[in-house]
Amino acid sequence: MLNSGSDGSLPTSIRPKKKKKDMGKTLTILLLRGPYISEYADLAANMALKARKMGYKVNMFLYLDGAWLPHVKTEKEYSNAGEWLRWAIKKGVTVKACHRCSEARDLTEDDIIPGVEISGLYGFLDMLAESDKVITFTG
Repeated sequence: MLNSGSDGSLPTSIRPKKKKKDMGKTLTILLLRGPYISEYADLAANMALKARKMGYKVNMFLYLDGAWLPHVKTEKEYSNAGEWLRWAIKKGVTVKACHRCSEARDLTEDDIIPGVEISGLYGFLDMLAESDKVITFTG
């Protein structure tokens, strides 16, 4: 579990020291791997947080097994990708999961972290259209 402040604020390691002006740049992260298969889910969520801290607008699209990431809803005794994703959403990261991928895994809006939109691939295309940089985490 991430150690947050007593007031429920972000952990010191990811809390911005000063309010930075938005850079006007957009980063889109495409995640194709699920949590606990590799470190990609952890890395993607952590990168989203770091990019937000640097002033980027950040989009994240969860495709194939990446659709499992928002299913990690409960708090754990250890740091986990679901917790990182919740922090990223609280910091303004836009997160969408592929509709077909979610449906194939029997995931519905009720099964996932609040703030994650189940979207078609057109949602991903919209993210790409506004992006300055795209990073993919694949297997």
